[in-house]
Amino acid sequence: MENLLQEAQQHTKEAFAVLRKTRAVSAWELRGATVRLVGSLASGLYYDSRDIDLHVYTDVMDMESAFAAMGAIASVPGVKKVTFDNLLDAPDACCEWHAVYQDEQGKDWTLDIIHIAPQSRYVGYFEKQAETIKNMLTDETRLAVLQIKKALAGGKEHVGGIWIYLAVLKDGVRTPEDFAAWYAKQDKNQIIEWPLAAQSGEL
Repeated sequence: MENLLQEAQQHTKEAFAVLRKTRAVSAWELRGATVRLVGSLASGLYYDSRDIDLHVYTDVMDMESAFAAMGAIASVPGVKKVTFDNLLDAPDACCEWHAVYQDEQGKDWTLDIIHIAPQSRYVGYFEKQAETIKNMLTDETRLAVLQIKKALAGGKEHVGGIWIYLAVLKDGVRTPEDFAAWYAKQDKNQIIEWPLAAQSGEL
C-alpha cells in the first residue's frame, strides 16, 4: 500500500508541474475568468492518467477572449494540439477545449478545459462532486481506487475516474478484476450525477 501511495504522490506532483508549465490557469485568469480544478486531482485520487481537468467560469461567454486564452496556452513550448467544441446548445451548456502537451520525457498530457456558461445547470457541480468524493474516502477505498487505476494505466480504453469512484464507493468494488466485470455492464452514454444528485436532489 505504501508504495502505491508514494507512486500516486509522485505522479500528482508531476501533474501539478505540468499545470504550472502550461500556464493554463493564469492564461484564463488574466482574462477575468475563474478557474477551478476538478476530477482526480481535485479529489486527491490522481494516479497516472496524464489528464488534467479544469472548469472555467466567466460572466459572459466571450469567444474572442476564450480563444485568446487558449492561444496563450498554445504558444507554450511543448503544446502540440488544441481542439474546440461549441456545446452551448447541449444540455451541459459549455465550450470544451482540449490541449495536448508533451513533457521533457516525451509523454503526452491532456488538459481538458471546460468553459461553462453562466446559465448551465452544472455551474459548480463537479467541484462539489470532487469534494464530496474526497470526504467519502477511507484508507481502504482510496487504496482500491488507486489499485484499479494502476491496473488500467496504459490501457487502450480511457476509463473516466468517476466510474471507478462510483464502483468502489457506491457498489463495493475492490479489485481490478471485479471492476472490469462491473464496468462492462454500465451505460457509458451518460453524465454521472453522483453522489450529489442522490444526496441533495439538486439535479
